[in-house]
Parts: sequence; structure tokens; C-alpha cells
Amino acid sequence: MSDREKRLLFILLIVGFLIVNAVVLNVFYLPKLKEVRGRELNMNNAYQQSIIDLEDQESQRSEMDWLMKYEPQATTPQKAQTDLEQLANREAQRRGLTVNDTKPMTAVAYPSFFYHRARVEVEVSGREQVLYQWMDRLNSPPDLRSATMIRMNPKRDDDTQVDCLVVLEQWFVPKKAGTPDA
Repeated sequence: MSDREKRLLFILLIVGFLIVNAVVLNVFYLPKLKEVRGRELNMNNAYQQSIIDLEDQESQRSEMDWLMKYEPQATTPQKAQTDLEQLANREAQRRGLTVNDTKPMTAVAYPSFFYHRARVEVEVSGREQVLYQWMDRLNSPPDLRSATMIRMNPKRDDDTQVDCLVVLEQWFVPKKAGTPDA
């Protein structure tokens, strides 16, 4: 073999080596590198999101503590509505108010919500100051209860009396199916 043939063979081997390396680089190395960088980016995003979630959790710690302290027991919608109606009537009678009408309203219950709402509409009449005391007793954040609509009108025949229509709502945890009543 002559020197020219040896050089040509040497150059062909180098070119072949470079072509094989280029094929291996494009077929195996670069896709793996792209996959690893994608995973690294996903992990960094997940890390950043977990840092944000941790900061949010710390900022809402007092709210979570309050909710753990005051969260009501699980109950059925019918029981929650009955209890709410009885409370409104009992407190009105205790204060000397006249209960004109009590109407149970359709409960607000969405399967995706953790809390459901029992609602009742109560119409009472009495002195204004006593009505304020009654509403103050019914509005109770620790009990997750609120008067969401209040309409007050003076009585036509008596200036000292006021007619009041209140929609009272109670948030409650619905009882799971198959859970025994306590």
C-alpha cells in the first residue's frame, strides 16, 4: 500500500468516525439531553410552586386554625335546616318577637363544595331594638351562620313596631353516605 492510499484510508477513517459520532449524537445524546432538560425545568417549576404554596399556607395559618376550632359536625341537610328554623323561632320567642311566618328554602348543595348551606326565611315583628338583638344573636361567624338578606319595614298601624324579613343561612359539612346518625 502506497503513502497516498494510507493517507486516503486514514482520512476516510476519520470522516467515518466523525459521521458515526454525528449520528450517535443526533440519535441518542441530544434527545436524552432534551428530555433531561425538560424534566429539570418541570422540577424547577414544581419547586417554585411548592415555595409559593408554602408561603400561602403560612399566610392563611390563622384562618385554618380558626376553621379547625369552629368547624361544625357533619349533619344532613334536613337536620341542619330544622335546627336553623328552631333556633330562629326559639330566639325570637325568647326576645318577645312575634313570628309571622317561617319558610324553609331550598338548600344550596353542590357536590364539588365541601360546605353546603341550609336556608330558612323568617318573618317576625317587634320593637326595632329587640330585632337588632335577635339578628345579632343569629349572625354568628363561629357557628358559620349568617343573615344574608334583611328587609325591615315599619308597621302601618303601630309606629313602635317593625316588620322584618330575614333569610338565615347556616353552612354545614354534609354527612357522607352510609354514615350512621349520632
